Amino acid sequence: MARRSALLAFAALSFIPGRAFALEDSYLPADKIPYVAEVPDQPHRLGPLWGERAKGPAGTLLKVPGNWRAPVHAHTADYRAVVIKGLWAHWQMDGGEATKIELPPGSYWTQKANEMHDDACLSDTECVILLINDTPYETYFPK
Repeated sequence: MARRSALLAFAALSFIPGRAFALEDSYLPADKIPYVAEVPDQPHRLGPLWGERAKGPAGTLLKVPGNWRAPVHAHTADYRAVVIKGLWAHWQMDGGEATKIELPPGSYWTQKANEMHDDACLSDTECVILLINDTPYETYFPK
């Protein structure tokens, strides 16, 4: 019975409601992640893990240097994020610096589409963030 329960739990984790597919085995060693620049004059890099974030559901690693603050920006879709490495900060611009939250490794946050916000890597060493989106997703800056 325990084995059956474990198999059912695995099947539930492998199925995303509303999607007609189950996860397949896939491996991507950390040293093989193809990091690319998102914006030519910014130091952050994106490493796709699954999907294509500009086209639909995806998981992407964001890697930024230590002591770096992003310009104020927004995204065209909601996303979820998990801090993998470093000390991260995230805050909404409508609340100013008062809304800044420090997020150590293992922390999680969500961001709604089209809300201007800011992020920073507070560590002396690089920060790595897992970004997860369900719908097409692009970054844009205020005009």
